[in-house]
Amino acid sequence: MTFPGNFAVPNIDWDAALQRPDFIKHILPDDGSIPKWLSDLREQQSAARIRTLAVVPQGPRKAHTRAASCDGWIKNNHYAGDIRERHPEGRKPAGMSRPLSVVQYQRHCIHLMSKVLNVRANASPFTLVLDDLNQRATLFMNELIRRALSRNINVVVVSFEATAFHSAVRHISAYGDQNGAEILATIEKTMSDFKESLVIVDSLYDLLNVKKVDMGALFNLVVIKFASTLTGVYHQDVQAEPNPNNAYAPQSLDVLKFMATSIITCKSFAHVLAAKAARERSLPEPTHGLLQGAEGIVQALDANDHRGIVLEAEFRHKSGRPESETFFLRDARAKDYNNPLPDMAVGTLKQEFVVLLDQVPAYGNKDITALVNAAGNEMESTFSLGLTDKQKAAREGVVLPYFDAQKGEGGEGGRILYDMGSEDDFDEEEDEI
Repeated sequence: MTFPGNFAVPNIDWDAALQRPDFIKHILPDDGSIPKWLSDLREQQSAARIRTLAVVPQGPRKAHTRAASCDGWIKNNHYAGDIRERHPEGRKPAGMSRPLSVVQYQRHCIHLMSKVLNVRANASPFTLVLDDLNQRATLFMNELIRRALSRNINVVVVSFEATAFHSAVRHISAYGDQNGAEILATIEKTMSDFKESLVIVDSLYDLLNVKKVDMGALFNLVVIKFASTLTGVYHQDVQAEPNPNNAYAPQSLDVLKFMATSIITCKSFAHVLAAKAARERSLPEPTHGLLQGAEGIVQALDANDHRGIVLEAEFRHKSGRPESETFFLRDARAKDYNNPLPDMAVGTLKQEFVVLLDQVPAYGNKDITALVNAAGNEMESTFSLGLTDKQKAAREGVVLPYFDAQKGEGGEGGRILYDMGSEDDFDEEEDEI
């Protein structure tokens, strides 16, 4: 295709070309007819389309069959008054996973507690331990420190109560004249030389309410800045004082429960056994300590059981789903750990010995439960309800009425044996009637 005039097609100056009359006449003829170049272009496109159809083979068309009923294609309009309601379309239930067996469930729960005890990374950045006078958290905290030292983790204890620690533990005495800022600075200094640390506060109430340490600042320092683990003990028998400046401010315990990634409540094993026996008799569970409401009683009998400690744990996952279970932790023995290496303070753990409470033989032993039930079934009275031997013999000598009819001789039906006395008035005529 050529254009009138001396034009090079790749380098056309369209502004100058459109101003030339001969070029305009070539594109748009004066008589209004279709230009020749446009007719040639249409013929070329038609020929190319015909060649394409001739090359591609056209197979037989597939016959379309219409469904017998089209009701399933039409969605009904669900109107309620003037408002159209969305009709929930039923979905096919997805195949649910099979439930775990008892052994798998026990292994899973013990694994969760084992990760917290062994101070595994990201297992529980902030663990809140709740105790009282009936069951202290000393056994749990000692086991936590022992396992952290067995893994060469830097252990820092902010102490308000205890004074004696293992030589490998870094101790910060917080009961002195130090203020909150100085305590945080000391914690940061003791953690700066180690990659992973475990910071333990043996009294969160004193740290927050007496030393006025901001819990958010402590959490950011330990968990965010140093990527370590924070564990704190809160004594539930300490009565929290209201905030004089803001009556609507939440209590420190509520704030700690909100921030904690794991909450562990310590209970006495003897008290748990007593509560179980009461449930089996459909009786209210006994209360201990301050909950008894008795004046002057702050610690109940059988507190701090030497057999072990019961741990009611709640693990909070990143998704927000909590898992709760009750465990039993006994005191560690020498055979539970290997011999320490020359550069280690404590040897490594041989085998996990924390178990579920249901796995403890004493908890499921029927003999022990029977003894507790027998003690609970004894009636409390100011006089004796039993019988002496003389009273039992006299009771056995009493002849019951109609005793002869129970000999089993048979044949007499329900005949009543009765011997008439002199005071009985018997009339034969009335008897015949």
